[in-house]
Amino acid sequence: MPIGRQALIGHFTKPHTLADIYMRITALILTLILTLAISFAWGQSTIRTVEIIGRVVKIINSDTALKSVELDNEYFINEGRVTDGGCSLTGFTKNGKIVKIVSWVGLSFGNEIIEFYYKNDKLIFVYEEFHSFIFDKELGEFRHDTTEKTFLGRYYFYNNKLIDYITTGHNRFEDDTVDPEQTLLKESELHKSVLLRKMKTIR
Repeated sequence: MPIGRQALIGHFTKPHTLADIYMRITALILTLILTLAISFAWGQSTIRTVEIIGRVVKIINSDTALKSVELDNEYFINEGRVTDGGCSLTGFTKNGKIVKIVSWVGLSFGNEIIEFYYKNDKLIFVYEEFHSFIFDKELGEFRHDTTEKTFLGRYYFYNNKLIDYITTGHNRFEDDTVDPEQTLLKESELHKSVLLRKMKTIR
């Protein structure tokens, strides 16, 4: 005897009582509330960490007692790194530890400036600017006497993790294959290592 449509539906689905429905809705609401609470707590924690990093950076920049060590363009030429406008790398130290590094690179189309900040030898903040040369249409070339700021980036780190960033303009990290966290950490360690070697030679 063929099974009727209603009987077939009833065969594969079990009726839910009001209690079952209430429990499912309650569980869903609790899950949603927990997810929102965790997201809010993480957001609040990140905001506080960013504020603390901002205060530390301000203290570093206002410290007039910092000592400096510089690697000029000659060093980079000897290392085989040659750019159109030259390079420089300056480290600022306090009690023998690097707290700030400034990298300046002159390119054919503009100047790149990146500042790295440290707390307890760990990277906490990176500030990046790019100043592009103005292109003179009549001359068909860049004017090297005039620039405009075409990129600004602020990157906040905690325990070697990029926790927040703010950027305006276009930069290298628009390429999805370039990871800003890993790239900046790698550049930071490279700069620190060469500056530390330089510091050992002048002690």
